[in-house]
Amino acid sequence: MHRIAERVFWGLMLGMLALGVVAAVLSWGVLKPDARSWTAWTLGIGVWAGAFGLCALLLGLISNATDLLRALAAMWRPLALVLAAAYLLFSNDQGRELGVGLMAENNWWRLFFLFLALIYWAANNWHTARLGLRAAVKRHEIPDPSGNEKWLFWPPRLLGVCAHLFAAVNLSLAAENQPAFAASGLWLVAWTAPLVIITATALVWAFDRLLVSQRTPRKRTTWTLIAGAIVAILLLAGIPGFIAGVASIVLSLPPGFSWGTFSISASAVVFLIGVSWLRRRPLVKGSPEEKAADDRRENLEVSVFTVGLFLIAFVFACATWTNSVAVGWSLGSMVVAYFALGAILALVNFVEFALAWTIGKGVFGPGARPRVVGTYTVVFLIGLGVLNAWLHPFHRVRPCDGDCAVPKSAAGFSALASPDERPTAAAAARVWYEQAKAAYGKAHGEGPVPMLIVATAGGGIRAAYWTAEILEKLAGDFQKEDGFKEEGGVRPYLFAISGVSGGSVGAAAFEAALAERDEQPTCHAAGAMCPLATTFLTADFLAPALANLVFVDAPSSFLPDIGQIDRGTALERSFENASGGLLARPFLSLFPYKKDPVAEGKAPWRPILLLNATHEETGKRIITGHVLIERNVFIDSFDALNVLRKDMRASTAAHNSARFTYISPAGDLGDKHGSVIDGGYFENYGALTAIELARAATWELRNETPRVKLVVLLISSDPGLKQAHELVRIKEAKDHGRCLVSRRARRRTVWRRCRVAEIRQAKLSFAQQKAGHERLA
Repeated sequence: MHRIAERVFWGLMLGMLALGVVAAVLSWGVLKPDARSWTAWTLGIGVWAGAFGLCALLLGLISNATDLLRALAAMWRPLALVLAAAYLLFSNDQGRELGVGLMAENNWWRLFFLFLALIYWAANNWHTARLGLRAAVKRHEIPDPSGNEKWLFWPPRLLGVCAHLFAAVNLSLAAENQPAFAASGLWLVAWTAPLVIITATALVWAFDRLLVSQRTPRKRTTWTLIAGAIVAILLLAGIPGFIAGVASIVLSLPPGFSWGTFSISASAVVFLIGVSWLRRRPLVKGSPEEKAADDRRENLEVSVFTVGLFLIAFVFACATWTNSVAVGWSLGSMVVAYFALGAILALVNFVEFALAWTIGKGVFGPGARPRVVGTYTVVFLIGLGVLNAWLHPFHRVRPCDGDCAVPKSAAGFSALASPDERPTAAAAARVWYEQAKAAYGKAHGEGPVPMLIVATAGGGIRAAYWTAEILEKLAGDFQKEDGFKEEGGVRPYLFAISGVSGGSVGAAAFEAALAERDEQPTCHAAGAMCPLATTFLTADFLAPALANLVFVDAPSSFLPDIGQIDRGTALERSFENASGGLLARPFLSLFPYKKDPVAEGKAPWRPILLLNATHEETGKRIITGHVLIERNVFIDSFDALNVLRKDMRASTAAHNSARFTYISPAGDLGDKHGSVIDGGYFENYGALTAIELARAATWELRNETPRVKLVVLLISSDPGLKQAHELVRIKEAKDHGRCLVSRRARRRTVWRRCRVAEIRQAKLSFAQQKAGHERLA
């Protein structure tokens, strides 16, 4: 009866697992139902049942394998790192998109270093697992190996090859989201990369058992040699041929995917074959002298591996301290991330090795035990780190202390020299109105003068690029419109941009691009000398910050201030280098405010930037702006430039608003003024600041003739928004008839032709004040 019940239970678990697999395939790959539908709910129950069955089956399998449990307990360090890496790499957008840059650039240099970085992490996983198993054998937690143990020799290698499997998954996630490939419906093809790694691992295991390993006495026959040769052919020719075949058949596959898969699989094969060759020798079972000699050889091998792997990480750290931006951009985010994971284990192993060596030399006195000394070392480092953080602030916001140079090309423009010279919102509105009225009058005669204020939301580098794309598209479209292009396009009417987080980075890049076009006489948009703002944002900004985080910021927690930069400064320098130095200039130099020249048309208007961050201690806004942040205008907010009493670089102003969690630290404002963090913690759209500025400006211009018509444009890169595409209108029909901007309304109504700038594929919405402003439709 008991056996029958047991069979029924495990049969039920297998059935639930099968049901879950079918439900997952239908839900994620075939039907893709709406999350709120009954179909999605039913399939979700099926997926949950599959997860339940899988957990039960795994638990049953593990509970019957005590040797496996002992081995896993001994290998807890690399196992914990692998699980943590899986969470970091696949639970957030930044981790899942690491493979995008690798595919897009198809860079042989980066593919080669990815090949090496994966071997490095895999070698550290394998070596650390071996150290754990070796220690467990010495403590008699695991019996002395005889050569036939199932869970003793290959699990360290499998932990190592997890590095390659994760890289392949990264590549697959990036490939299936590429527009051209996703449209083909062949999403399963993208997952050939992990399949190749699994297949290569199985083939190397077979090759090791057939031809390489000498751990167990096994007679090698002719058939064994033939089988080994077949496996070798499959490894050397079959896998590359399969990759090439998939690339030739599926033409929509991104070009970098095939080379990336080849690089990752080749790295896995080299790692596994190398380990098999190193560990091919039979176990020594002879006299005590032979065992002692084998132990000495093993100790030497362990020492060489431990010190060698650490020295590689040390050299990489020195290069990062020298120039983290160059290191990050040369290698790319994926290489830096995977190398850093291996370096963590290399450091831990070296510290443990150094402690064991010093204890053996009697440095800590007779009878010192490694665990006791290790505990004291950890406590000491924690105490030093806490005390060091209190002694000196490491993540200071960079003000301009005489080292921010205004470009020579800006000599003919009247830039603000200090934060105190900034105009009020009302004064800036007056200056803007004079030049906008003149431009609109020349182009269109009578009618209300449009005042365009942009609010751009956060969302990481995606938001930065999308903001720059929309603003450049808006500027480019109006340059083609009759009446607008002769009078500066959209620029006379673009009063201000309020940005948050990534949106602030895109806004600053757009403003820097406008400054370059104004200050270079032969410059034109999208030319070789003056690229679009989107060109600045195609660089890999994650890699320098990530390299600095692991190899500079982490050790700096225990070191004095010796001139090293933090990851925030590394990110800012990435912005500056990507923009060709444009974002290294003072923030206020981007806004050439002087009433007479602007009003007379001698200098084109550049929009006011209002970059919103959050004050960590109070939760209030702290705004870096080209106008004074007055408390009666921007309610309950701080003025960042007034707090610092100095100007800052444009890159710093953008970064203060975009201090992405973990990637960038909170910025210390100094003089006990607190810290600045990402603007999205307060409000992620910049809409409140935009509306407050609009209220002050329109109130100041309320008695002007012609009047001002307010347009507030909200830009968001959030792919979850369901709003319809909109038309951004700046001018009414000539006969003042009603101009419909909604596409749905255009289908229902005969509407009068308007001059519009259409931004396709943009998820935009209009925001406007309810009090005192009429609807623009």
